Amino acid sequence: MLINRRDKLSLGNTNMQIEREELVERTERMRAQMNAHGFDALIIYSDEYRSGNGTYFTNYKPINLIEESPQMLCLIGDLPPTLFIGRLNSYAARQTVWIEDVRPIHKLNEFMPDVFASLLGRPSRIGLIGDNLLPLSNYRVIQHHLQEADFISCTDLLIQLRQVKSSNEIDLMRKAAHIDDEVLAGLLKKIHVGQTETQVAAEAEYIGRKMGADLGSATVVMSGPNTNFPAWRPSERIIEPGDFVLVDFNPAVSNYCNDGGITVLMPGASQEQTDALTFGHKVIKDVIPLIRPHTVASTIYDLMLERLEPAGYADNFVPYAKGQRGVGHGVGLDVVEQPDLTIDSDFDLLPGMTLAIKLDLHGLTGGGFRIECVVCVSETGIDPLNELILAENDTFTILS
Repeated sequence: MLINRRDKLSLGNTNMQIEREELVERTERMRAQMNAHGFDALIIYSDEYRSGNGTYFTNYKPINLIEESPQMLCLIGDLPPTLFIGRLNSYAARQTVWIEDVRPIHKLNEFMPDVFASLLGRPSRIGLIGDNLLPLSNYRVIQHHLQEADFISCTDLLIQLRQVKSSNEIDLMRKAAHIDDEVLAGLLKKIHVGQTETQVAAEAEYIGRKMGADLGSATVVMSGPNTNFPAWRPSERIIEPGDFVLVDFNPAVSNYCNDGGITVLMPGASQEQTDALTFGHKVIKDVIPLIRPHTVASTIYDLMLERLEPAGYADNFVPYAKGQRGVGHGVGLDVVEQPDLTIDSDFDLLPGMTLAIKLDLHGLTGGGFRIECVVCVSETGIDPLNELILAENDTFTILS
């Protein structure tokens, strides 16, 4: 069942934060997992673009582009945590994060003997979380100082903690979703033939920033033939009559993200385009209320295919829904995080998971489209965080 919660949120309070007590509790739960799996230490790494692994414990999101600015959290036995972070970001981090031991990561080689003194020169088991992001240069420094250690990838331990959200996390994500709905609704009044993709992205970001949001990721705007691509950076292409214009805007409130997307059909479109986009909205509205907790995640793919195949859209759906994030993914501190929702997703949906549910159809006459909104799995059904797409009629993004 859908839970109707069209709350009027207080957007003036976008500065609400995850409190220190929750951050400490997360760290201790992580330490408990470390002990339960027989690790002497955990090294938890996130880079400047996918910061969630670090931000989950620090509530600090590095500003990127000015330097490489990862976060590397080190949990060693029962010692207080140590945080390594980019040099320029370290000044603010020392003043704002709850962890007392904050060090610049460009001096990792210098600080390793001090931080890991209790493990030097003896066999140990060290778990690596986020090792897919860890640069080889940093890994070699760590290996050099801990030559007796066995390093074991264990990112799944943190995925299990992050994928089920607390009530505080869901509150922040609801605010981000409300902003996204307002941005996308506002764009429908502003988008017009003759604009460039870049100008549409600017309109979206202006509305979101004005409402107090940060940008969770780059804004995606693609039009006409560019909508045949699953992803695209906004360009100077001018929007033409009859174009599909796909907008994927991802605001963040206090580091927690939303991932909402609509496709606008410009005046002058064919009946075939109109029918396809109208049907896409119907599919999303049909499928989301049928999602249930404690059911296998691949049923989301099955529910979509059941509706698309008889209507003749399977060939436009299947190639884009078999890979990573085919019909959706987790959302939280990162716009795109685990778990993946695909044909092969064999895990159970759990209460507290926050998921972007998306329908991508490509290779249609005129290109393709995406419809996407974020929901929270509840104990009894689905709580939509984005409500715009579900509340409006199936033709609301078709302009005349």
